[in-house]
Amino acid sequence: MSSPEQEKSSPPPGGATSPYRRKAVLSFSVFGVFFIFYMGTAILQTPTFSKLAAVPWFGMPLGLLLSLLIFPVSWALIAIYFRLGR
Repeated sequence: MSSPEQEKSSPPPGGATSPYRRKAVLSFSVFGVFFIFYMGTAILQTPTFSKLAAVPWFGMPLGLLLSLLIFPVSWALIAIYFRLGR
């Protein structure tokens, strides 16, 4: 059995790794969202989906719009990461 002094000095289970785990989950979640958006946009640009990419959306083809949104989406995800990663 452990003494009461050792119980007070030892960190709670998962306490020492909790901030690292939270940041890892946040990092991989943000990466996953961007990866899905980026790959979806890239797949939409292939000849197989050319008709879908040519659908007009806000006055321009959907494929072009999604391609132009890659950088703003990445900036938004970076802002979310910095906001939640404190």
